[in-house]
Order: sequence, then C-alpha cells, then structure tokens
Amino acid sequence: MQMKLEKPTWAEMKKQRITFAAVGVAIVCLLLVHFLWLAPLMAQQEEIALKVKQQNELVQKYKEKLDKAQSIRENLVKQQQEMETMQKRLFRGNDPYQLAASLSESLSSKSAEKLDMKTYQVLASKEYGLYQEVHLRFNFMTTIGGLKLFLDRLKNFQTTVLVQEINIQKIQRKGGPDLVVNIVIAALMEKGEKS
Repeated sequence: MQMKLEKPTWAEMKKQRITFAAVGVAIVCLLLVHFLWLAPLMAQQEEIALKVKQQNELVQKYKEKLDKAQSIRENLVKQQQEMETMQKRLFRGNDPYQLAASLSESLSSKSAEKLDMKTYQVLASKEYGLYQEVHLRFNFMTTIGGLKLFLDRLKNFQTTVLVQEINIQKIQRKGGPDLVVNIVIAALMEKGEKS
C-alpha cells in the first residue's frame, strides 16, 4: 500500500497562514536571540576562557619564580651561616707578625713535653679584599710527644690553619728534645680596622 502525499492547495495554505506566520515570527525571534544575545555571550565566554588560561599560565610562571627565589633565599641563608661560622675561626688583625706571635705563644708547650720554639717567620702574605692569607714558618725543637701535642693544638686551634709543609729531623742527643721541626702553615686573617 502506497500512500500518496497530496500537494496542499492555496486555500488550505491560507487557512494555515497564521500558523506559518507564528512559525516565521518564532524563527525570526530565535535568529534575533541567537545573533543579538547568544553569539556575543559565546564570544565573551571564549574571551574570558582565553584570559583565564593566560592568567593561569602567568600565575604558574610566577609560582615557579617564587619557588626558585625561595630556594635561592634558603641557599643564601645557609651560605651566610657557613660564612659566619668560618669568620669566627679567622684571626682578626692587621699584622701578620701579630698572628705569628699569637700562634707561637699558643702552640708552645708549657707542659712536661718539651717544645722549645726557636724562631717564627712571616714568609708571604696575599690580600683577598677583606681577608689576607699569611704563610708562617715555625722552627722548634721537641720530642715525639711534644710534636704530637703541637699538632693536636694546631688541629684544635680556634683559628683555622693549614699545614703546607713539615720537615722533621732527628738529632742525637742524650737528654731533652731530639727532633728539629720546621713547619710552614697558612692562616686566613680577617683584616680589622686600622687604628
């Protein structure tokens, strides 16, 4: 069975004209609503979404920079603490000879272990801004026990020193010190204000 669709006639269409007009007005209203209201809203929404994305990227970049700055700050605080600790171990003064005399007095033995400080000498001095590296030579006579005591005192000395060279000679002697020691050390000195 086949159904035939009949073409509507002009008279029937006239009867439906109100319906056609209502549908036309509805379509025009929908088009007006779309173009005048929805399209600008959608464009504005896309613009806002793009701005939000850009702002989020910017916030992420700033967050990364803040994290990096925090890391740098923590590193600087750590380095400052290390520097303050190191500065406490530097000899303060302007005169390398004062440093040599202070070291000679502090390292000399006043105990049963004989350590007879013969001479001390300032060999060289290099300037590094607020600091000065001083090379000193000490000559003394001692025993094995006195040498051990001297090296222990040097190791535990309040000022940081570095042994650069040590020469030890054994001499034949019946009593007293039987070692002649020649030692070169380097010390870092923080220059104080000159009076």
